[in-house]
Amino acid sequence: MLKDPFYLQLYLGVNKSANENLPWTEFSSYPWSGGLFISAGQEFNKLWGWRVALRFNHNKSRNVQACESKDTWGWNNTGLFADVTFDVSDLLRNKLIAKRPLFNLKAFAGVGMAYTYHFDQVPLSYTHPYSRSSRLLPAVRTGLTASFKLTDNWRIGTELSHTLFEDHFNGVAYNTPLDSRTNLKVGVTYLFAKKVRTKRSVLRLNRLRECPLLPLIIPDPEDIKIRQIEGHAFLDFPVNETVIYPNYRKNPEELARIHHSVDSAQFDRSIVIKRISLHGYASPESPYSNNIRLAKGRTEELKQHLISKYHFDSSVFSTEYTPEDWGNLRSFLQENRERKVKDSYWYDNPAYTEMPETPDYVINNRDELIRVIDMDMDPDAKEEVLKKVGGGEPYRWLLKHVYPGLRHTDYIIEYEVKAYPVKDGRKLIYTHPEALSMNEMFLVAQSYEEGADGWRDALLIAAHQYPDDETANLNAACACVKTYRLVDAKKYLKKAGNSQQAKYVNDVIRAMEGSVKWKLENGRVIVFEENE
Repeated sequence: MLKDPFYLQLYLGVNKSANENLPWTEFSSYPWSGGLFISAGQEFNKLWGWRVALRFNHNKSRNVQACESKDTWGWNNTGLFADVTFDVSDLLRNKLIAKRPLFNLKAFAGVGMAYTYHFDQVPLSYTHPYSRSSRLLPAVRTGLTASFKLTDNWRIGTELSHTLFEDHFNGVAYNTPLDSRTNLKVGVTYLFAKKVRTKRSVLRLNRLRECPLLPLIIPDPEDIKIRQIEGHAFLDFPVNETVIYPNYRKNPEELARIHHSVDSAQFDRSIVIKRISLHGYASPESPYSNNIRLAKGRTEELKQHLISKYHFDSSVFSTEYTPEDWGNLRSFLQENRERKVKDSYWYDNPAYTEMPETPDYVINNRDELIRVIDMDMDPDAKEEVLKKVGGGEPYRWLLKHVYPGLRHTDYIIEYEVKAYPVKDGRKLIYTHPEALSMNEMFLVAQSYEEGADGWRDALLIAAHQYPDDETANLNAACACVKTYRLVDAKKYLKKAGNSQQAKYVNDVIRAMEGSVKWKLENGRVIVFEENE
């Protein structure tokens, strides 16, 4: 729906007087006269607009029936009106009217002033008092304007309006306070519309309807399929202890997270656990020597727990420890986020109570806290300096809300999975897609008819499992093109690289959208750019 730009109007027409208390049943006998108006206006949205009109009318009036004379006499009035317009066509568009109609209908209502004059030479009445003086009178009006589009700039139309005046200029209306005029005019409207240059378009009139052959690429097979599961756990230990108590505080839930990770890596009995890396961290509040004992002992305790539960050989494990996790403490202050665990890992379990919002006395002392953390000095001495920043309040808050998240263990489980035949792959692609290589997923797709749900699912799951691989994304784009999901196809194509295959799929998409000229040659789509 388009709003009208600034426009000018010139209308000429006729009017009928309905004054002097003549009944509406005698409308056909009212005298005819004429006039014109010039107006300027604009729409400020698709429905509402404004207009200013300067109007001149010559009016004729027949005396009241009780008068001694039945002469018809005339006078003039010039009025200036401010109107509010309402576009009825735009209100009805998409319902009853075509999207770009030639016909336009506006309603309007306005207020203004009219100057009446030139009626002092003709007697009005002999039995009632009246005034022959020219007067400036308030007036209101309402009406309809109907127009027909000739060009983008010109319209021809007609306007019907009815105006009410305060009746002070003749005084013979038998106590009727208002005088009225009905006007019908025809004329032209000029719109100051900018010419819109439209692009040539062969385009959507000629879309590629049938999908051609697509350049699916067979991914290379993996000689050895090594997979990793990474995680982090927050085991609770009593103060200064290194023994894991399975039912202590959050430990049941945290141990379950670790067990789930191991179980995920061993969903198939043929899977071989190659390595389990454990890295334990302690928080900085105890003496450094004690934190060495805690970080090392708690990491070793988790290792023994997993050996006991799963009967792993101890040679599978590699362990590291960091006595005091200053790096994560600094990251928390630097980034002003919620509790951070290790580098990009955050305390992400929604079941835990969220950390309260960082108070101003911590934020205001953040730079000084970071400066102390960055000092090259003995860790215990650094801890003492940290306790004094901001009078000790920031340290006490960090000790309560941030330090618990610094006591954690990160783990990486590496395992080797066998090659799976297509029969097994059809199930695993939905339950354990991480166990399949891209090549195996492609073979699963090929086991279905091209375009079938299983074919499409296998290619899309491969792109989800290997989001940065160009081949996986190219094949997923082809799957979307084949099933006419062009928006999704373009998303995958952005990560499919700049190969000839990727450029060709992009050409197919453009041809199917109808945004380029194209032709089929030997079953391949060939597009023509604008300058060709």
